[in-house]
Amino acid sequence: MKSSEIIILGHGSRRAEANQGLLVVAEKVSKLMGQPVTPAYMAHDKPSLPEAVEAKIQSGASKIVIMPLFLFRGMHVTVDIHEELREIREKHPEVEIIFTRELGADDGIASLASLRIKEALGE
Repeated sequence: MKSSEIIILGHGSRRAEANQGLLVVAEKVSKLMGQPVTPAYMAHDKPSLPEAVEAKIQSGASKIVIMPLFLFRGMHVTVDIHEELREIREKHPEVEIIFTRELGADDGIASLASLRIKEALGE
C-alpha cells in the first residue's frame, strides 16, 4: 500500500513566472517531507486539481492530502475547492481525500511579513 500522496494547490496566474513560484514551493516542501509533492492550480495552468487528483488515483493512491497554498478562507478555500472535491469523492469513494487548512493568520506568516518589511527598510 502506498503512503499518502501530497498535492499543493495554488491559485494560478496568467503570468508564467507567477506560476513558477508554486513549483518552487512544492519542491521545497517535497524536500522537507521526504516525498514527492505535486503542484496543482485552480486556474490558468495545468494540472488542475481534478487532473492532479485523478493522476494520483490512477497511479494507485488510496490517500491524498491536498494543501491549499492560500493565505485566507476566501471563496476558493470555502466553496470552490470543496465542490471539486465532492465530485471526485463521489466518483472515487474508495480514496481518502484529506483537505488541510489554508496558511491562515499563522505566526510563521507574520514572521515572514516582518522579514520582508525589514528587508525593504534595509535592516
